Amino acid sequence: MVDASDEESIMTEIKRLNWSEVAPEGARALFGVHHYVTKKTDLPEELIHLVFLRVSQINGCAHCIDMHTRDLLKTMSIDRVALVPVWAEVPYLFSDQYRAALAWAEEVTNVSTTHASDDAYAAAAVAFAGKDLVDLTLVIAAMNAFNRLGTPFRLPVAAKP
Repeated sequence: MVDASDEESIMTEIKRLNWSEVAPEGARALFGVHHYVTKKTDLPEELIHLVFLRVSQINGCAHCIDMHTRDLLKTMSIDRVALVPVWAEVPYLFSDQYRAALAWAEEVTNVSTTHASDDAYAAAAVAFAGKDLVDLTLVIAAMNAFNRLGTPFRLPVAAKP
């Protein structure tokens, strides 16, 4: 049983730094990469947000999951968005290219265990031309970087009770 003092400490979260205010030059650099991957590649915007969402789900970044779910709901049905975590079980909901992007996103995000296997690389290379594959990998890397700031600094979510 949790006593009142334990419950209060659970309910009170430590105020964390606003990383982009504390390190504005670093924030500008990271947002420069974000600008490149969202505005300067030939990848479809919806695919980028799909990858952003899946990477954020793997990393457990509440802020980014909330934001990219909202972004995807502008162009994608709730049925598809809700099933992103289990995309491989419902292949008919996602195009071949989207499935390849999701598989590569999982492979690269989990690189410490997958080591970006030759099989995964070959599958991604079939679905994407060379430049697009590099850009997709930059999309994945950028979101992993944002997740590694959003989670430890507890960026807020837009969701309300």
